[in-house]
Amino acid sequence: MDREAMTNEENYCFDVAGYLHVPGTLTRVEVDRLNGAIAEVGQNEGMLAWPGAAREPFRDLLVHPALVWYLNQIVGQGFILDRSPQLWSDETCAAGAPLQGGNEPRDPGIAYYYQNGRRFSEGVRVLWALEDAAESGFALVPCSHKGCVPTPDGVATGTADMGLTYRPQLKAGDMLIVALATLQGMRSWRQRLLSYEFVGRGVIRSAGTGDRVQQEPRPDWHAELAEEQRASLYTPGYAATTPPPAIVTDGKTVAVDPSREIFHPSFMKVDPDSGIDHEEFYFWDLNGYLVLRGVMDEEWLQAANAAVDRFADRVEVGAELARGSQSLAGTGRPLLGGLLELPAPYCEPFRKMVAHPAVEHRLNWMGASGGRMGGATGFVAVKGTSGHALHDANEPLNPGRGYIYQNGRSYCEAVTVTWQLRDVTAADGGFACVPGSHKAYYKMPPGIRTCDDDMGLVRHVEMRAGDVLFFGDGGTTHGALAWKSEVARRGILIKYSSKNFNRSGGEMVHPENRWGAEVEGMSDAQLAVMRGPDRDVFQNNVPRLDVVDGAVAVSYERNGSLYSKEAPTGPVAREDK
Repeated sequence: MDREAMTNEENYCFDVAGYLHVPGTLTRVEVDRLNGAIAEVGQNEGMLAWPGAAREPFRDLLVHPALVWYLNQIVGQGFILDRSPQLWSDETCAAGAPLQGGNEPRDPGIAYYYQNGRRFSEGVRVLWALEDAAESGFALVPCSHKGCVPTPDGVATGTADMGLTYRPQLKAGDMLIVALATLQGMRSWRQRLLSYEFVGRGVIRSAGTGDRVQQEPRPDWHAELAEEQRASLYTPGYAATTPPPAIVTDGKTVAVDPSREIFHPSFMKVDPDSGIDHEEFYFWDLNGYLVLRGVMDEEWLQAANAAVDRFADRVEVGAELARGSQSLAGTGRPLLGGLLELPAPYCEPFRKMVAHPAVEHRLNWMGASGGRMGGATGFVAVKGTSGHALHDANEPLNPGRGYIYQNGRSYCEAVTVTWQLRDVTAADGGFACVPGSHKAYYKMPPGIRTCDDDMGLVRHVEMRAGDVLFFGDGGTTHGALAWKSEVARRGILIKYSSKNFNRSGGEMVHPENRWGAEVEGMSDAQLAVMRGPDRDVFQNNVPRLDVVDGAVAVSYERNGSLYSKEAPTGPVAREDK
């Protein structure tokens, strides 16, 4: 390769989505050699041991420069082939079998790891396309390599897909690298592919095919041991020990399970009384957004739309938010605020959105009770209104606005809810996001932010009037595409914040209001730490302390981010104190 390392775009794509498409890796000559060898031998397996020259193109793929270069960075140096290559075609594949993979339950032998700037995908599948196809029969569920919720049966079988599966468009010579922890499999057959599976240098996942594999060495004294003891002393890498014997325990006894199924007790059990829908929870954890269908009835929709029409003269056109994007460019964004304060009866359809059972129930399992909502704002873009450059992400992490999953619970401290008053189609524009970005470890590439080169990662979400959209406001990368419809956009946006952080300022951020007489006569440095919780927008938006030449100083410098209007721009202590 002509560069030292994968680009941030490539790292971001594999990290967020769990796959990387590298077009044109093989030349036409290389593809023809592979197809020619298959035609010559007339078999679909055992390529590495085919006679004569027929095996060479398949052996060459083991150490293809592009493959080695990418896997060194994705799997780690010292990666190894895990099992014999497979030819996937209409003759060899049983399309329709349930998708395999997913990160829950976690399989450390193929899992995805990231820490301190180092990434290891312990198992990957490398697919080489040997013919063109508009849509591959190979299907995967993006982002599932980091999923924390068990895969619903309908997603695995395709009977209730929820729009999650993706079929990459591959041309002859393309290379597709897919994390083995990503849910994947065949939905239908449309293309000849070669599949190679690689794992990290120390991973034990499968046995080889050599004669010695069938002969596990055992010292004579093992015959004197109990079956459970022999099971604990197995030698890895042999057919008889791959998978290894499972020793089942109850804390008092041990027994060998002849099925060899994994025995890994969990401290938790699914709570059937939680009121959480499995598919919803899975979709939310996987993508960082969720759509509830048909929450508003026709009467409610009519009343809400009539109120927006009635106060159209209050619409204010704000700034153009494309931020240099060519695809998102347009005019300023029209907003209609103060919907909860409108005179009766026009306020009523919007006040019905406050503490609505369907919404509050999801907010509780997304981030726990005690959250509070901001005002209701109408997004009423007209044709030609600019999009909103994508913003927010999990990198760099902002604790108050990120996403964490732990012990069966979602912790999302900032959630935005949008009530749809009109249909939104793919041709219209509007809300868009990067599914899985709430767990991103790499910085958002410029092409994602502008949507000018989104690598297929940006998803526009289609909705119907009456639907309600939830998304992580801070964790999930989101924005809006330019509005192209003749019919104005109608979405009522409400922001929710958890009980744990403040992003709205307020008078209680002022030290004298929070502490009263306790702050009398304090210096600026002392007052800086006596302020109440203020709007948290990453950095440079509130007074903070620095140590300069051994002395503490207050910095009031601000960056371009939004900040609380209550944050001072300079010293606040009176000079006569």
